Amino acid sequence: MTLRIGISARLLHNPPPGLGLPTKRLQFLESGMATWIMSHGVVALMIPFIDQSAPLQRKRPPLNDLVANLDGLVLQGGIDISPETYGQKPWVEKAEYDPIRDDYELGLLRGFIEAEKPVLGICRGCQLLNVYFGGTLIQDIPTQWPGAILHNDTHRYDRLIHELHFMPGSRLSDIYGYEPRRVTSIHHQCVDKLGTGLVLEARSPIDLVPEGIRHPGHRFVMGVQWHPEFHMSGGFEAGDGVLDSGPLMMDFLKAAARRAGRVRRLADGVARVRERASALGGR
Repeated sequence: MTLRIGISARLLHNPPPGLGLPTKRLQFLESGMATWIMSHGVVALMIPFIDQSAPLQRKRPPLNDLVANLDGLVLQGGIDISPETYGQKPWVEKAEYDPIRDDYELGLLRGFIEAEKPVLGICRGCQLLNVYFGGTLIQDIPTQWPGAILHNDTHRYDRLIHELHFMPGSRLSDIYGYEPRRVTSIHHQCVDKLGTGLVLEARSPIDLVPEGIRHPGHRFVMGVQWHPEFHMSGGFEAGDGVLDSGPLMMDFLKAAARRAGRVRRLADGVARVRERASALGGR
């Protein structure tokens, strides 16, 4: 059976009038994310946010049902995580947050992690993983991380690239080796204090900004600060040498396939026991 990978939704609470839905909340995913996942022969499905206060909230499927019907979770990038989520006050004036999305995605994380299904967090998703396990964030790298290189440029956007080093003994080094690599950089926040049980997987070598984290106590729970899906979008020159995003996705999907295989074998075994019991009862 084809693997089904859930993608958390980005939320647009106040769409511009030109979209024709000025008073409605929109949910969406960046097309490169779906392309990256589905180019490996699996199905990618966006997991809709359902407002807890909506009149039909009682009829929404339980979280356990959503998790049971999906084989893994990918958390998209997007807007900053509210500092209140990790017990801090805003450092940057007039910063934009989305506590609704924070709560929605933390709920998804809880469901998939408790079910021991693989989770991959991208950019904001990496940061949210750290918050989920009790960690904190640097709210603004330029003003809170002395000596930091440029990690975000609104003009270059996904063409801003910097070097990346994998930590000795890390899962990412198992996948890619220890040679320095180059990745896209589109963030002004990053992991600060690591959450309980998390280990550092990668960092920017010049300023030591964290670029990847993992929880070794789970089958596959990893976050990367860069955008692997953007590496597939084209436009990079040969000399850019951006990291191949395929091996990371394959490692995630292998974990999903192993988890799905075990669950399905168990389900098949239970079904055979019930069939045998039914047959014996009919004698």
